[in-house]
Amino acid sequence: MKKFYTIISLQQDLDDERSAYCYQAVGNPTLQLDHKTRFPIMTAMEGYTQPGEEIAVIAVVTDLAAGHRNLELFRSEVEELCRRKGLVCPGVQVVTVPEDDRVATHTATFQKLLNYAADGDELFSCMTYGTKPMSTALMMAVQYAYRVKKQTTISCIVYGQIQRPERDRSTWTGRVYDMTALVQLDEIVRMLADRGVEDPKAVIDSVLALSLIHISEPTRH
Repeated sequence: MKKFYTIISLQQDLDDERSAYCYQAVGNPTLQLDHKTRFPIMTAMEGYTQPGEEIAVIAVVTDLAAGHRNLELFRSEVEELCRRKGLVCPGVQVVTVPEDDRVATHTATFQKLLNYAADGDELFSCMTYGTKPMSTALMMAVQYAYRVKKQTTISCIVYGQIQRPERDRSTWTGRVYDMTALVQLDEIVRMLADRGVEDPKAVIDSVLALSLIHISEPTRH
């Protein structure tokens, strides 16, 4: 099953219409949208799903008023997408976490996320929102599923960026980047280390070159 993981923003004014952007895809045209969204993971959900397909959406939410408010905005966007494309989705599955950056807290988040992993999953994730430790816990869970579960793949990791050339918000624009090659690099480094390769640069360069070609010329799902 295709599973989409994201962290819900704590931005106080996300309900402002100016906080939605028509994200311009960089390096992966599959992520290009022709309408606005507040959540970069929606670019992957739009680009990598087919009408009638069954999907799962998992959101990590900090237990604060802003988090719960923005979660409802996210639910609305997911529901609208599912109606429009006829996607089969039981709704957003929520992992609620405390406002706390202790290692124990993020370890618990990682363990909760493991419950959503299954054999045969096709995984997507967004690394835009959340604290750095929270984002790390999410990526660890996605990579764990990839490494441990059978026939599981990581298809796309996205990162949304807002360009702010001036203080005037009307000039701000959004970009969405495909960061999957970073995950591939981590897997390559781990594999080379396990095999005791002393000079991995040539291997890394050649594999990354192939990865970047794949990202720049993706096959639409």
